[in-house]
Amino acid sequence: MLAGAALGAAVIAPSALAAQEAEPTWAFEETFDGDPSSPSQSALPRSLDYVVTHRTHPKEHFTTNLTFMADHGDDCAGPNPDVSPLPSHLVTTDQLGNGAAPDESFFICKNHMMSSMGDVGAYSVGAFWPRQQFNFADGGVLEFDVNMNLGHGNRSWWEIMIVPADQLRVASGPVDSAIDETYPEDRIVLDFRRQVRRIKVGTGDIAPNGWIANERQFGQYDWAWWSDLYPDDPALQDRRVRRTMRIEILDEEIVWSIETEDGSFDEFAVDVPGGMPFEQGLVVFKTHAYTPEKDGNLDTYTFHWDNLRFDGPVIEPYRVSYANDVVYLQRNGDRPIGDTETVTVDLTADEIANDPVLFGQVHQHKHGQVLLSINGGPDLAVDPYEFDPNGCSNGEWNDWRSFRLDLDPSMLQPGKNTLTWTVGPRPNCPTGSSLWDGFSIKALQVQSFGSGAAAPSTPPASLPTTNPPTTAATTIAVPTTAVPTTTEPPTTAQPHDCPDHD
Repeated sequence: MLAGAALGAAVIAPSALAAQEAEPTWAFEETFDGDPSSPSQSALPRSLDYVVTHRTHPKEHFTTNLTFMADHGDDCAGPNPDVSPLPSHLVTTDQLGNGAAPDESFFICKNHMMSSMGDVGAYSVGAFWPRQQFNFADGGVLEFDVNMNLGHGNRSWWEIMIVPADQLRVASGPVDSAIDETYPEDRIVLDFRRQVRRIKVGTGDIAPNGWIANERQFGQYDWAWWSDLYPDDPALQDRRVRRTMRIEILDEEIVWSIETEDGSFDEFAVDVPGGMPFEQGLVVFKTHAYTPEKDGNLDTYTFHWDNLRFDGPVIEPYRVSYANDVVYLQRNGDRPIGDTETVTVDLTADEIANDPVLFGQVHQHKHGQVLLSINGGPDLAVDPYEFDPNGCSNGEWNDWRSFRLDLDPSMLQPGKNTLTWTVGPRPNCPTGSSLWDGFSIKALQVQSFGSGAAAPSTPPASLPTTNPPTTAATTIAVPTTAVPTTTEPPTTAQPHDCPDHD
């Protein structure tokens, strides 16, 4: 794309040229409406899924509550820099949340959504995504609004990962981070680390291999921090100011544009030789927190999101039913083979008939241990996407990895389904190994992708109880003129008179 060219012109259909001045029509849009009197999980849209992954020791997977300060006060007062102390509230996070009962690190205030992940130890990933795939076979535009304030440093950042649904990994991270779940074989990753844009596209092999595009703005060693490009931008100091990010996926190019203070867009484009490796996928938003206090990132853990949308066409939503609990079958070196634990999942006949799959995260070190029987059927071996079948250890002691298991509908029944997890035979690891026996399962859900999956399932109303440890394409006309900012300038509002766009 030529510098200064009209962003989005390549995706404007001829029939849409006359509508150039019209408002865009989005095939998917989430505006996170809600103005609760306190930070709210109940106001979060249930068309999205939410998963938090903490890099914890097995003995602490489901027992340790980690806390940190998040933006917005207990009364949802916004982070006004003219108010001292800055309005904030305490978040208590664990690994029990899901799309039915999201973790406290996700919340609604002032008609937008926050994802916040602070100083919780070694490494944490918060992930949320629409349960709907985005089709960009003929090009596409993804937009969202997010804050850009300084202070997040190198150890607290966000990224967007577009991934085929059958390769979803909710806790993957870059190779230079202290988390061992890697990016899937096919992926488009856009990260905003230290306020530098980076566009990465990979295929053919899991990361760190398989990259066909992998560029930072202005080159790998000549980075362009937003604060250098626009040193007087009020968004750098005021967390309430959110800017539109526009991602345009073309045949052999991705253009990432950021709205500036005057409403124009600053572009960064990366070539993708040979084109995109896949044509549709889930759009997964992730926030990474890697011991952020090391970079002086105290109390700036929160990202503010709004106006998430893409132009389509979109694949029909998939339905989800969640397990009623997590599974904890781990012990330090002496978990007996044959120990079991049971959870249940309620399913409808439509979900069973339309390509059901079991998705979740597993924590296990010694291969062969994870066995699953559904409704009394034969044991099935469950393994993560990535593991060494000939090795003894599946990663380090604190690694969670995603898994996906296609389900035979004949295994399932309308109503309650019983999933019995059993500690299976395991290899003899070297003497002196500190690896724990057994395994844990979290974020467990049945996803249904068939034609009967036109609407999300109604989730249960409460958080699971913890087991103690023993259609036709829609083309948009993207405006060629500057798009006005969706955020308000800094104000001197007091905590009880916070602007809507905090």
